[in-house]
Amino acid sequence: MTRISLEAEQMAAVGGSWLQERYHSGEGETVADFLSFESVHDINPFEVGGDHSREKTMFRRRMAVVDRMLELEPLFDRALIALSNGELRRVILARALLKENGKLALVGEGGGFDASWKGRIEELARAMEPLGIELCVKWGAERQRISKPRRTAAANRNAPDERRAVVEMQGVNLSFEGREVLKDFSWTVREGERWVLCGPNGSGKTTLLALVTGDSPYSYACDVKVFGTRRGEPGAALSRTRARIGCVSSTQLAYGGESAEAQLASALRPATRLLLLDEPCCDMTDREAARFARKVVRWLHAHPRVAAVWVEHRPSRIPRDFTLVKNLV
Repeated sequence: MTRISLEAEQMAAVGGSWLQERYHSGEGETVADFLSFESVHDINPFEVGGDHSREKTMFRRRMAVVDRMLELEPLFDRALIALSNGELRRVILARALLKENGKLALVGEGGGFDASWKGRIEELARAMEPLGIELCVKWGAERQRISKPRRTAAANRNAPDERRAVVEMQGVNLSFEGREVLKDFSWTVREGERWVLCGPNGSGKTTLLALVTGDSPYSYACDVKVFGTRRGEPGAALSRTRARIGCVSSTQLAYGGESAEAQLASALRPATRLLLLDEPCCDMTDREAARFARKVVRWLHAHPRVAAVWVEHRPSRIPRDFTLVKNLV
């Protein structure tokens, strides 16, 4: 049996890049290149005399299935580095299914995939059986859904206009290579609020947070205020803004190799006024995720004016303190 860790394969695919590069350039190895027969099987394109006709026939049969079930065609022309976390993991899974033979087991908790994609991957496993691939998938079931948005007790004690806006977005429109990511998007995050940011894979959750942190250059072109100032305005030095933002991101793990625990230790500092948690428990076990969440909650209880945003595909892992919901659809 071949054991596949999507987390490890993702780090191998983009680990040599820098995080902000995904927003600054659409260049680099494309999905089509990454999933080509030569790349998957590590064949020298200048090879002379090699006969791979039998392997290519099987490759095309498998590609037809994974392309259809993982919806790869819209991704083929995009740079690997520009994909979202979930999109990249779909591509990595496809590569494994195109390359390996026999029995494959996905190692980990299925992080990076939303609930709908987990179900479709289970369907994919059944579709691959006639092609000689036994894909073993075992993911824990969700225990609950996110409850209807409501205000916390702290928010009820204070009128909305008494709490300062930490993030303000008005009519944000954002597209990449003709693909619409955000359309007329508006959102305000105030001091002390605890938000859950929801949306399917590729809906723009990480891109949205990059507008806040300044990792995306589009933050200078959009109507986005952070701590009361827009990018480029006097007094809006990026270094000063970032000094007040604590971030924990599964993407940072993939690109920089820094664990979620190490990122959290850096994020929970006295100067932090906004805490961004972008799928921080992506590849953790339930026990590890619960321990991580307890650390976050304890710190937020000690710092009630800090605003926090949590991105998560598994609602059961979100602490009850996070009671406001913003959905990207």
